Order: sequence, then structure tokens, then C-alpha cells
Amino acid sequence: MQPFVIFLHLLLKHKNYQMKKGLLILLTIIMVTSFSNTAKATHVIGGDLSIRWVSQNNYRLKLRFYRDDITGLVAMPGTMTVTVYDQVTNATITNQVLTQTSLGIVNLGDSCYTPDPNVVRIEEGVYESAVDLFLADNPNGYYLSATENARNALSTNVPANGTMVWLALMADPAIGQNSSPDFGNYPADAYFCVNSPKVIEYPITDADGDSLAYSFTDPLDTPTQPTYPYYGTLGWSAGYSLANSIGGITPMTIDPTTGVIIGAPAIIDFFTFAVRVEEFRDTSAAQNGPKVKIGETRRDIQYQSQNCTGGTPPTFANAYPVNAQTVQIEYNKEYCKDLIFRDANATDTLYLEFLSTIFDSGAYLATVPPDGAGDLHYYYNNGVAPLNVPNDSVVIPPNQSDSVGTFNTGTIANRFCWTPSCSTIGQVYPFQVNAFSLGCDGKSQDSIIFNIEVIEPPINLINPGNVGIRHGVEHCTNIVHHDPNIVDAMQIEIFSDILLLGAEIPSVPTNFSYNNTVYTGNNSSIVTNVSNGAPSAVNTATRLCWVPACEQVGGTYDIQAVISSVDCASPGLKDTINFSYTIIPPFDSAGVVSNVFSPNGDGINDFYTLGYTNEDGERVGGVSNPCNDEVKVQIFNRWGALVFENNDFPEFQWDGTNKGGGKVSPGTYFVVITGTYGSETITLGQRSITVLE
Repeated sequence: MQPFVIFLHLLLKHKNYQMKKGLLILLTIIMVTSFSNTAKATHVIGGDLSIRWVSQNNYRLKLRFYRDDITGLVAMPGTMTVTVYDQVTNATITNQVLTQTSLGIVNLGDSCYTPDPNVVRIEEGVYESAVDLFLADNPNGYYLSATENARNALSTNVPANGTMVWLALMADPAIGQNSSPDFGNYPADAYFCVNSPKVIEYPITDADGDSLAYSFTDPLDTPTQPTYPYYGTLGWSAGYSLANSIGGITPMTIDPTTGVIIGAPAIIDFFTFAVRVEEFRDTSAAQNGPKVKIGETRRDIQYQSQNCTGGTPPTFANAYPVNAQTVQIEYNKEYCKDLIFRDANATDTLYLEFLSTIFDSGAYLATVPPDGAGDLHYYYNNGVAPLNVPNDSVVIPPNQSDSVGTFNTGTIANRFCWTPSCSTIGQVYPFQVNAFSLGCDGKSQDSIIFNIEVIEPPINLINPGNVGIRHGVEHCTNIVHHDPNIVDAMQIEIFSDILLLGAEIPSVPTNFSYNNTVYTGNNSSIVTNVSNGAPSAVNTATRLCWVPACEQVGGTYDIQAVISSVDCASPGLKDTINFSYTIIPPFDSAGVVSNVFSPNGDGINDFYTLGYTNEDGERVGGVSNPCNDEVKVQIFNRWGALVFENNDFPEFQWDGTNKGGGKVSPGTYFVVITGTYGSETITLGQRSITVLE
């Protein structure tokens, strides 16, 4: 090997070139050959072959040829020959010579780096057919290929000195119009970062709108093989394989649907890899059958990796939640939260990634309505409205999207919303947000991980407390609940033995007000807008009424009221209160009136009684107890004759008539009262009463 070639080899293999903001410079792949092979040392670093349909059975070919223009010792050829083969028999069908239609240096570099043209220079030659290529209908289909010596030899992951093979496949021309996918131009940012994921996205297009599938494949080499892929593979160096072609902690991947590539080699070096694009189409007459493969094209390429300067990671801007915090949210109520990340470099591109199983349970990324300027407002605290905190909100342009995800520059935010269902009550869900920053200083990442716990909202059914109620008097209790934060339809159920003793939940019309002394809200009444006992949200109430009988006097009766959610029966909202009724007798006494009365009908002291209510509404004398009193009253004249007797009711009255209904004569009479009256069991004994005119 010539000394200057060896020196250049080592220089390019091991020297780190200066790059703007620390980014790697894509170095061209250098093919180091022996002096005897100098004539073939074209230093191919990749290329692809595409087919364009012109008309029935007529096609045009295009071959892209990439070469290291620094170390290549032989200029690109003026023409390239493409050979057409039968896919099944491998028979040669025809050859077509492609003419070089353009030759130039690839415009490498972007806003992050500018390569030194004396060190990094890639030449691109484009070859196209001058006339149409006619291919007859052939159910076997065709494959087209071209070869050229020799590949650049600096790649560490493949053997040195392979032959570059361009390959494309096409189906039977009888299927109709079909052009192969086109990889597009050479990328300006063709490089890898050591131990830092780099996203590669080729602008692949398909003129026919066929379905495309992307995969990695083995770089090809001669000699030919009798079956697909029709050429021998270049093979892999020790420690590398198709499954892990560039090394690294995480193998390089390609999305089979989008073609997005992510790779992060572990060392500084050169790497060769190949991308295959297959196209599929429904070729059935009804166009509703399975898709079949109708074509394929490949691109071989070499990238160099270098140390990319680690950038400052984005920072989580929210004050809440903090890392590892558990956020409690109520079920059956929509919860929305804005999550915001910022980057110190306002020109860096930021991506957000939300990871949580709640997105399998109805959570979604909400669409934030723009303001008049088209900007979006996000909030550091609750994501719904500002909390009157200074600098609480951030205003950013609408997020953009590409194949990687949602992105913005400098600041990025997203709002997620979730209405947890009943089945989530008591569950804790991890929630992770990854923020990626892509800029000239490489890729960096920050994450926030917190938990979301679904809880029952607090509920407080107002307890009326234990009360004493009187016999014979209707008592109604309103059991009420008021909470504007509850969104469930709530119902109140009453459980008590008094429902078997005549108590009832009366029928009360819709929209009636519950006026009661136990509700302590801003208003002493609640309008439920539904009939008594029917389910309702916010305002819920039930009225319980009872008239205790004599049998219940002195007893205490327990009552339980349970409020629960109708929308979420189990294990939804629930609260239970317990209170009681103690039945007390009516007020009573054993007092008697004076022993003189005048039954003359003047309305004044016309009756003799143990107690009565006077004209002023005042009770005079005793008060009976209808549940306990058993009184016998007998009145005798002074000769011992019985003139009046009563044992029907304790609240008796004598109007001065005898047993025959006539008026008794004025004078003194004797009264004998026995039994129980009022709250005492006594014998009232004998007393006298004077009857006046």
C-alpha cells in the first residue's frame, strides 16, 4: 500500500474533525486498495436503482452512484450497464446502457455543520436511459442489476473490498402502470452519533400510491446466485449482523410502515447498511383481495459516527406534578392537565412522548383552541384555566407533527384529558412523559414520571341527628345532599323498621323545595328538580314522614340513610348516615279545676271538668294522656243518689244534667274519681262540687 494512502486512511479513520457546535461531519467512505488494484479503486459508498413507467411495457431507468471524491483514484464511469433478468429462470433478457446525465458534488451540511470540502466531499453521478426499455409481459417478473468495483474499505461492520450491486425488482408488466419507489437525493445530514440515537428519514416516494414496506437487508456482493436475492451478500464482520448492523446498546431499527431509522453506534467508525423498500398492490380483478408484492428497490449507503456533544436536556416547566408524585383525580369527572417542557436553546426541536395505560382507557391528547393570533395557551398548574398565578401560562404556536411525533422549537406542550370510569376507582396508573431535544448539540432527553390515582370524590350526606318526636303528631325529616362537584346521578335510600309501622316517603311533586333546619348551605331550601327520592346530581333529597302511635311511645327507632351513585353502582360513590327517633308522650298533668261551676249557658264556667281550654286558648286544669288514661267519674247528690257517671274518655265534662237529661238543682254534689289521669296513676278520691244558678 502506498504510504500516502496509508496516512490518509489513518487520518480519516481516527481523526475527529472540527464541526460547528460539536456535531459530527459526515466523512466519505474511503476505499483503501492495493497498488495493483488502483485502476478499479472507485471508492463506491452507495447508491440505488429506480424504474419509471412510461407507457405500456415501456420503462425508463435511473441509477444514483455515490463516490468518495477525496480518496477515489478513478473517476466515475461515463456509462453504467443495467442487465435485466427473469426472476424465476435467471435468464438474461436484455442489457441497457445508462448515460451519465449529471455529475456533481453533493451539497452536504445544514444549519448545524459545514464540512471542509478539502476533507469531506461526496460525488454523485446520475445515470439514465436515453431510450425506453421495452419489457414484454412475463408472469415470472424481472430483476434489474448493475455492479461496480469497488466499495470503500473503511467500514468496520462489513468485510473490505466488496463489489457494489444496484438491484431492483419489478412484477409482470401485465399488471399495468407501475414505477418503483424512489429514495430521493442524498441526505445532507448523513451521520451517526455515538451512543445517542439519530433519526434518519429518507424522502421516499411512490408515484403509483402502492403500499410500501421498509426493512434492513444484507448489502449485496458478487458472485450471482440462482435464487433471490440473486447475488451473494457482502457478509458481516465479527460482532455485527443484519439484526445489529452498526452495534450499540440498542440495535438500529427501521419502522416497517414509515421507514424511519433510529441508530446509535457505540464507537467512532464507518458503517455500511442497506435499506430495502418493497411495494405491494391488490392485483385482483375485484380489487378487494390480498396485497401482493410487485416490486422492490434498495439503497446501499455508508455513514460515519463521531462523538456528538451532548446538549442541555429540556426541563419540565410545571410546578406540579413533581417526579414520583401521586396525583389523585376523581372518577367520572373529566380531568385535563397541561405538561410543558422548555429547552435552553430556543432553536432546538423538542418532541413529547406520553406513555401511560390510561390511553387504553379513554384518555386522549386534547385539541387546544387557538386564540385570535392562532397561538395556544397552556397552563403550568391545572391545564384548564389560569389560577391567577403570575406567569402561570405559556403561549406557543400550534404543535407540528412529523413521522417522529409532535414537535415544536424551544418550548413544547400538550394537554391530555381523561374521564376515569367506575372500574378504575382505587387504581394507580404510572404516567411518563419523555421530552427529546434535537439540535446542533445532539440529542438529549428529560423525563417526568408520576402516578395517577383514581379516587371517589368526597361525599357528605347531611345527618339530621337523633330527635324526639311526639305521639300523634306528624313528623317529617328532609335528608338532603348538596354538592356542585358531584356529576353522578345520586339516590338516597331509607332503611328502618318504622317503614313497617306506618312511616312513608310521601309523593312530592317535581321541582319542590326542601325547607328544613338541618341543611346548612347558603340557603335553607334545596330544589332537586326531581320528585321525592328520584336520582339527581348536585341536589339530592328524600322526605321521610311518620305519625307514631301509642304503641311506639317511649321507644327509640333507628334509621339509616344511604346515598349512592346510580351511574356507578359498584364500587361508586356512597355515604351512610345513622340517626334515630325517640317517641315521647304528649304533655300531661293531673290537675283539676275549682269545685264551683254555673251551668247556665252564659259561656262562663259552664262545665265541670278535670281540664279544659278556655276562651283565650289556655289550658285550664289537667291534661290527659290518651295512651295511658283510664278514668271513672261518678257524681252523687247529698242523698247518695247517682246523678252522673262517665268512663268513656278522660277528658270528661259535666254540664249539670242528670242521667235522665234534666237539670240538677243548685246545691252541693259529691264527686268520686278513680283511675289514671295525666302522667300519674292515682285515686282522685271524693270531693264536693257546688252547682250555682
